[in-house]
Amino acid sequence: MRLRTSSALALAAVPAIALSACGSGGATTTSSTTTTASPNASASASTASAPIIPAAKGELAGITVGGTPAKPTVEVDKAPFTTKETTAKVVTEGTGQVVNKTDMVVANALFVSGKTGKTLEDTFAANQPQQIPVNQWIPGVAKGMLGQKVGSRVLVAMAPADAAALIAQGNPQSGITADETLVAYVEIQKVGFKGEPCKVVTSKEGLPEITAADGKAATMKPTTAAAPKQATAYVLKEGTGPVVNAGQTLSSHYTGMLWTNGTKFDSSYDHGKEPTPFSIGVGQVIPAWDKCLTGQKVGSRVLVVAPPAEAYGAKAQDKIPANSTLVFVVDLVKAQ
Repeated sequence: MRLRTSSALALAAVPAIALSACGSGGATTTSSTTTTASPNASASASTASAPIIPAAKGELAGITVGGTPAKPTVEVDKAPFTTKETTAKVVTEGTGQVVNKTDMVVANALFVSGKTGKTLEDTFAANQPQQIPVNQWIPGVAKGMLGQKVGSRVLVAMAPADAAALIAQGNPQSGITADETLVAYVEIQKVGFKGEPCKVVTSKEGLPEITAADGKAATMKPTTAAAPKQATAYVLKEGTGPVVNAGQTLSSHYTGMLWTNGTKFDSSYDHGKEPTPFSIGVGQVIPAWDKCLTGQKVGSRVLVVAPPAEAYGAKAQDKIPANSTLVFVVDLVKAQ
C-alpha cells in the first residue's frame, strides 16, 4: 500500500512537495497527497544526523508579527533580511511542558522569505497544524522549538545552512536560493500525537486471546467484548532494548487480523523472513501504530487494537472491510 505523505514542514520542508514513499505492510496508510518542496532523501538524511541545539536568543528587529492569533502575519520591514546564526524570539510564552529533541510536536507554522518578504507556507490559514518529531522539522525550526514551552509562539530567523541551503540543494525548482534567510512563526500546540493517546492496558480482560510464536504469523480467538473506541496496546512480552522514538525506522514482524472474526488480512511473514521496516511516529503508518508503538521497547511483542478512526476509517482496504476494528500483534525487532 502507498504510504501517507507528510506535509510541507518536515525536515525536508517549505514550501510544498511532500515526502512520499512506498512500502508494504498492512499498517501503512493511504490519503490524498500534498505537494511540498522538500530536499531529496540524501539531503534529509545528512541533516537528520546533525545535532540539534537550541537557537540563539534575539530581538529580531526588522521583522514584525501582526494579524490575529488564528491568522497571524509576518512582515519583513526591509528586505532582504539576513542572519548568519539561527535566532529565536519568544513572542508569547506558553505554560506547558518543555519541548525536547525526541518529542513529537503538533504545531502551526508560517514561513516567509527574508529575501523577498513573500509567504512561502502557512498552516494557520487552513488551521492544519503539523504533527512531526522535533528532529524531522527543518533544523532552523527544530532549533527554535527546542527548549520552548508548549503553548509558546516563537519567531525564528533561520541561517541559510539551517533551512534555505538544504531546500535549494534538494529542490532547486522551489525558487529558494541557498544563501537566503527564511523566517518562521511557530505556534507549539502540543507535545504528543493529535487526538486521544494510545491507552496502554495491563490486563487482557476484554481483549482477544492471542497465540504467537517466533517465526510465524500470530492467530487470535475473537472476544465477545465490545471493541475499544480508543487505540489500545497490551504488551504480550516486554523487550529489554531501547525505547522506540518517533522518527526512527522501526523494523518489525507483524500480523494483522479483524476484530470481528480473527481473519488474518496481512502478515510480514507472508512477504518473507525479514522484518518490515517503516518510519514510526511520522504519519507513514496508521495512527494506532504511531501512537501505540512509539515508547515501547525494542524486543517487545505488542498487541495493538486499532478502532476505525485510528486505522482506515470508512474506506475499505484490500481484505479489510470499511469501518473495521483491527488487531495487530507486532514484534519490535530493531529501531534506528
